[in-house]
Amino acid sequence: MKYDINHEFVSISSQTASHRIILIHGWGADADDLLILGKEIAEKINLDLEIISLRAPGIHPSGQGRQWYGLYPHDWSGAEIEVKKLLVTLKNFDTDKIPLRKTILFGFSQGAAMAIDVGFQLNLGLIVACSGYPHPTWLLGEQCPPLIVSHGLFDEVVPIEASRMIYKIVKSKSSSFCELIEFDGSHQIDSNLVDFISSKISEIF
Repeated sequence: MKYDINHEFVSISSQTASHRIILIHGWGADADDLLILGKEIAEKINLDLEIISLRAPGIHPSGQGRQWYGLYPHDWSGAEIEVKKLLVTLKNFDTDKIPLRKTILFGFSQGAAMAIDVGFQLNLGLIVACSGYPHPTWLLGEQCPPLIVSHGLFDEVVPIEASRMIYKIVKSKSSSFCELIEFDGSHQIDSNLVDFISSKISEIF
């Protein structure tokens, strides 16, 4: 299926896919970075899952990899622009065959910040934010999808307090499922997270 969207992406799909996971990579990575994780989740659940991995529009300052917006210094105005563009892209994935309510949005690091900002403006089935942080202007929207937040206790790139703040805000204002997973690790995706996500997907869908 062809999609008219603002972002390049790589995908693994089938004509019979009934659900979707959209992956948003971190600063300095690229669209193929999270594909293996998407495949692992697809293999563990009893759903025909389409995997979409978006590519950030900007080139990382190193010349390798991509960025959603500039960091060091933080370009928060650029972040707001990119959030609006991503919102349009995700809305265009909302089809009769696979609506957003049957979509999981998964982000890591800078991608998690994007997922948090955009996700609460959409009727998604689930948001997963790993090692992320809230943008300064982030507010909960009218939509409050189920949320899984994961963060390493010894993260030296994004302090774990950032995810604790996200969890606290969502938990205080939403009755939807919200889980914070803290693990012994640094700036990474917890090796046990795939099993937890997969079981929660099976519960939700």
